[in-house]
Amino acid sequence: MCDNPSPARNNRPVPPGPSPDVAHAGFRSAQPEGATAAPAQSGPVLVGWPRQLTWSDFNDIQSRPDGESEDARISMGFRPGTIRVERDGSEYRFGEMEFSMVLNAAGSWVVASGKTDQLLAHEQGHFDIVGLCYRDLVAEARRLRGSSRNRLIRAMRRQMSEADGRAESLTREYETQTEHGRNASNQQAWQNQIAASRQTGVPLIAPPSLTESP
Repeated sequence: MCDNPSPARNNRPVPPGPSPDVAHAGFRSAQPEGATAAPAQSGPVLVGWPRQLTWSDFNDIQSRPDGESEDARISMGFRPGTIRVERDGSEYRFGEMEFSMVLNAAGSWVVASGKTDQLLAHEQGHFDIVGLCYRDLVAEARRLRGSSRNRLIRAMRRQMSEADGRAESLTREYETQTEHGRNASNQQAWQNQIAASRQTGVPLIAPPSLTESP
């Protein structure tokens, strides 16, 4: 499971540097699969996603911590690079910027005796849901234009807030509908939906017509 229903907002390490509440600082974003080819125009990019998780990304523990009902937990975050703003005719746009999607090693753990392929696939789903939401955020960041630097920054902040909300909502649906990975048919439906979003670039939505466990 995720460390928190909102992995985008709450499961990230605090980035070094200026306060994220100061204009021109604190961006956290992600970008689509299939972005290995050089873009036609410079702009924000994401590193660290997509990739396949392995159990080496988690700390082995002998038993669940107090209050936990799952055998694994993943903690994710975004690390902003240097923010660059460029002129684009009479407007401003974001220039070359690199953001990293990272795992918080201290907060990612698995009960050693509980490792299964199914559990790892469920944690991969958490990672990809957040990655897809921030893939779309970076795609939007590349399109954003503003009449001033500050207006561009504010527009990006609004997009970030929306991406946070989408990641939180989808993560909550994923946990509920897959019953923390224990509903195999719903888990597979989510994995198929995630794969389709990665391949087509279409924003992720919850899969329709899911079954309920008796």
